[in-house]
Amino acid sequence: MKKILYYPLLVLLTLLQVGCSTNSTTSNTDPVQGLWKLVAVDGTFAGIHDTFTPGLITWTFNSSNHTVTVVNNNTDAAAWDLLDSGVYDYHFVNNPDAPCGESIEINGSIYGCYTVTNDTLVIDQAIADGFAITLTH
Repeated sequence: MKKILYYPLLVLLTLLQVGCSTNSTTSNTDPVQGLWKLVAVDGTFAGIHDTFTPGLITWTFNSSNHTVTVVNNNTDAAAWDLLDSGVYDYHFVNNPDAPCGESIEINGSIYGCYTVTNDTLVIDQAIADGFAITLTH
């Protein structure tokens, strides 16, 4: 009788362990993962409002190595395009002073709260009188 109960119990424990494994094939996706096109930079007390043709400046977020690759083909020196072409580290950081509670940090600088809605990514520093950055897919 003990052997009969032992084997089903062993199978049940094995299934529970596999079902609760942290090595699951499903993972949380990074909300900013992928290619984004910078279309607008607005804000600051100076009233900046610069728009860009979609694709002129691209930001590609890679969640596996937490880098953003910027390709900046803007030639208008007066326009606020924020980042030169290059590869930058990015991370999400807790920011209790911000209304969202979590901000995005790029190359060691806090860029502010971020929201992803449909095909639009907005990074907003408005609380610090900074920029609102709008990117689209």
